[in-house]
Amino acid sequence: MPLRPNLLTEIDAALAGLPKANLNSASAGYDLYEAYIWALVLRAARNEGATIRFRDRHGNHPANFWFRTSPSNIFSPAHDYCHAEIDFPGRPLLEAHVGIFVAGRSHIAHECDVAVLYKSEADICRTSNVEPRSSKLVLAVECKYYLNSGIGIGLGRSFLGLLNDVYKGDRYFVGTAESPSVKTLFAAHRKNNELGLTPLNTRREARLVSRFETTFDHFKSSRP
Repeated sequence: MPLRPNLLTEIDAALAGLPKANLNSASAGYDLYEAYIWALVLRAARNEGATIRFRDRHGNHPANFWFRTSPSNIFSPAHDYCHAEIDFPGRPLLEAHVGIFVAGRSHIAHECDVAVLYKSEADICRTSNVEPRSSKLVLAVECKYYLNSGIGIGLGRSFLGLLNDVYKGDRYFVGTAESPSVKTLFAAHRKNNELGLTPLNTRREARLVSRFETTFDHFKSSRP
């Protein structure tokens, strides 16, 4: 199946030649898919004029990039997890992460497959060993990697429930499989989604990148 090589190609392009420490063709498909969506976020940020820098958990430029392959705290020392720093001129610095927990209004921790948040918030969390507040998210993406089955309506309803607790900023639901019922559900609630999304579908990929660009455009125009 050509999907895995294409996912890796997108990740390589986002890292701009920086070696990947822990993702390869043998990695789990859902890990590759989350990193692929993260790569599309970085593409959108670059298109909107951002400078991208890669950082490890200590704030240093990494020799190799270590992706999370299971959700963990942003302050986790289990590995030297890496992230992308997004720098728009004259705006607060942002960070783009894969697989971190964020705290909702209920103070319950929720997993974000891909999250863009303020660097100032991330710094506090790494120092204080607390989860980022969902109100400090600029963008978050729920990623569903399904090849042999569809995305059920229950997943869509679960996402809507999550939004009641994880609020503010743009929230996206993306997946490899089609689901007319989920798309109908999200259309009724006016929620951002892109189903049937892979690097093999360049039209949908471009549409999602454009939506991410709109999120960043709004961020650039908002008050600090």
